[in-house]
Amino acid sequence: MFACHSHTRIAKISPKIPPRKAFNVFSLVVGSVRMRYSPSTGEEIERPCFVLAGGEAVLSSGVNMAANTGKRVALVTGGGSGIGRATAVRFAELGYSCVVADIDEPSAKETLRMLQTPGIAVQVDVTKATSVEAMVTAAVQHFGRIDCAFNGAGIAERTAATIADTTEDEFDRVMGVNAKGVWLCLKYEIAQMLQQEPVMSDPTRWADKPDVCRFRGVRGSIVNASSLAALYPTPTHAPYGASKWAVLGLTKTAAVEYAKEGIRVNAVCPGLVDTPMHHRNMEKLSPEEREREESLHPVGRIGAPEEVAEAVCWLCSDACPFTTGEHLKIAGGS
Repeated sequence: MFACHSHTRIAKISPKIPPRKAFNVFSLVVGSVRMRYSPSTGEEIERPCFVLAGGEAVLSSGVNMAANTGKRVALVTGGGSGIGRATAVRFAELGYSCVVADIDEPSAKETLRMLQTPGIAVQVDVTKATSVEAMVTAAVQHFGRIDCAFNGAGIAERTAATIADTTEDEFDRVMGVNAKGVWLCLKYEIAQMLQQEPVMSDPTRWADKPDVCRFRGVRGSIVNASSLAALYPTPTHAPYGASKWAVLGLTKTAAVEYAKEGIRVNAVCPGLVDTPMHHRNMEKLSPEEREREESLHPVGRIGAPEEVAEAVCWLCSDACPFTTGEHLKIAGGS
C-alpha cells in the first residue's frame, strides 16, 4: 500500500520548540523520505512520507501510532482551510493525533505544520469512493483507528442563480461534494469504527452507570458540516441549501442506524463564518449587499472558524454521550 524512497533534508526546527510539540513535517516530495531534526538534541531524524496507490500523497509526522492506545485520533476533511483547519488545530490542542485531508494537498500540508501533535496530511477527493476509502485506510495504517471525524469538505455555487437559472452541471457539482461527499465519508468512517474495540478516555467517569458506558458512542463520533442554509431558505443558492439539507438527513439516519453500535453522528449548522469561501462569496456582492449580509446575525458580526471548531470538538468529546442525531446552530442568534 505504501512506498518510501530516497532521503533528502528540510530546514532545522528551532530548539526553542518543546519536543512534545515537534511532530510536524515541513515539506513533501512524493515518493521520498524527508529528514527533520530533533529540537532537543539537534540530531537528524528520518521521517517517512508515503504515496498511496493511485498517486495520492500522504505526509507523515513520522510517529508510528499503530499501537495508539493512549491517544485518540481525529480525521478532518476540508482540513486545508477555514473551519476544517481550525478544527484540526483545535483537535491537536486537545491532544488528538490528526489526519488532515483536503483536495488541495499544499493547504493540507500547511495545516499539518500548525499542529502540535502527531498527524498526517492526505489528499482526498470526497466525490470519489476510491479516494475516500484510501484516506480512511491511510489513517488506520498510520494510527490504528479513527475515534472522531469531522466531515467538513464543502463548496458553494460559483455564481448565484435562481432555480430556473441554475445549470445541471452546477447542481451536480455542489451536491457531489456537499452531499455525496458526506455520504462517502460516513460510509467508510463508520465501516472502520464498527471494527474498532470501544475506547473510553476516562473509564472512571461513567463507572457507576454501565448503561451509559454501553451506549455512549465509544467506538467513534462523527460530526458533519451542514449550514444555517439548511434551516432557512436562501434565494439564489438552491444547490447549496439542498446539499446541506441532505447532510442533515444523512446525519439523522446514520445516528439512528448506529446508535447501539456505539457510534454517535451529529451536525453543525454555522452561519456566516470568516473563511476563504465566505470571502469569495462576498467578492461577488456590492458593498451594500456585503454589509447587509454580514449584519444578519443578531450579535452584529460574522463568526470565527475557531468558534465552530469548539462546537465540533465538544460534540466529538465524552462531554455529551447522550447526544446523537442532532444539529447544532452556531450562528450568532440567527
